[in-house]
Amino acid sequence: MKTGLFVDILMMAVDSIRSNKMRTFLTVLGVVIGVLTIVAMVAVIEGINGSFAKEIESMGANVLFVSKYEPGINVGRPSEEIRRRKKLTVADAEAIAANCESISAVTPELQFFRFLPPVKVKYLGREVENPQVYGDNHLYLQIYESYSIDQGRFFTEAENRSRAEVCVIGAELVDALFPNGNPIGKEVQLDGRTMTVIGTFARLGKFMGEARDNYFMMPSETFQKFYPGERNVFIMAKVRPGFTMERAKDEIVNLMRVRRKVRPGQPNDFAVFTQETIQGLFSKLTGAAFIVMLVISSIGLLVGGIGVMNIMLVSVKERTREIGLRKAIGAKGREIRNQFLYESMILTLGGGIIGIVLGVAISFLIRIASGLPTQVNPLSIVIALGVSTGVGLFFGIYPAAQAAKLQPVESLRYE
Repeated sequence: MKTGLFVDILMMAVDSIRSNKMRTFLTVLGVVIGVLTIVAMVAVIEGINGSFAKEIESMGANVLFVSKYEPGINVGRPSEEIRRRKKLTVADAEAIAANCESISAVTPELQFFRFLPPVKVKYLGREVENPQVYGDNHLYLQIYESYSIDQGRFFTEAENRSRAEVCVIGAELVDALFPNGNPIGKEVQLDGRTMTVIGTFARLGKFMGEARDNYFMMPSETFQKFYPGERNVFIMAKVRPGFTMERAKDEIVNLMRVRRKVRPGQPNDFAVFTQETIQGLFSKLTGAAFIVMLVISSIGLLVGGIGVMNIMLVSVKERTREIGLRKAIGAKGREIRNQFLYESMILTLGGGIIGIVLGVAISFLIRIASGLPTQVNPLSIVIALGVSTGVGLFFGIYPAAQAAKLQPVESLRYE
């Protein structure tokens, strides 16, 4: 097709669309919603996956985790085997450190959960409810590399063994309890117990809208003194340079099976996993969410496509005399067909562009309003444009073919 003829057909399609603005908008509304959903959801999922990957990497390289449960297991409705599992203990962490040649550092992590009455940290007249209360040993910062000390210091091995009543607090607690002063050396009250602040963590900010600076950390032995009933331990182990993750994992698994008296042939009643395991599980969850949203957006695109087909069939009826006149003066069937195809493609392409703009805007609004990380992927924009144009092409074929089949004499007689 010559360029001039292509431009003429294109301009005729645009004029036809402009003459029925409201009908055009209602026709492409389904396409707008479908494309908007795709762009916004891809931006949110890409942002969350990227942020989660950085968070996992910040834990430090070559770290193994030992837990009572496998990642992602349904502890809300546990099986009989899961209910019978023994808790991990601080002694398990000490055994790993003493007997696994491939492990350079181990920390047992204990956390205290209580909502009623809420846990409170107080200093003078100020207080913070429900901080994240943890117990770890002196090697925590060697393993969890994303955390560092801002003021003061971390607790020592001697303080851990002597059950010293000292703590390191996050930036959020510093802001709330010591807005105008230095917290180092100050005594705070945790559930009525007096503890001395010896250090503060550097500010991390939020992750997926959740605060990461409201930590209240004490030595693990002190934690057990204060909360003797909290015995479930999550163990983090750093793999020694020169050793593989697989060897370290095998050493830990063999040791734990002996300690927990797991018979040969029986499955483990504990889990040893890596950062990649956690990231893979998270990617599966976000992938499932994306599939659900893709189905929803596909329904929107399908509705939009049907709307385009319907409005193009109406347009063919309304312009029957125009088609007959054009054929009478020499227009070919393929030119008529192309005109209506271009018109339907312009309809859906325009809807796609509107959907992309709204999707990008909504992704930024989500980031501002909820704190969720978002990342607009240029590939998703290209795909959205291609899909919206393809919808117009697919659903425009039948109306365009009907227009091309009209006979000039019959069309000129049409009222």
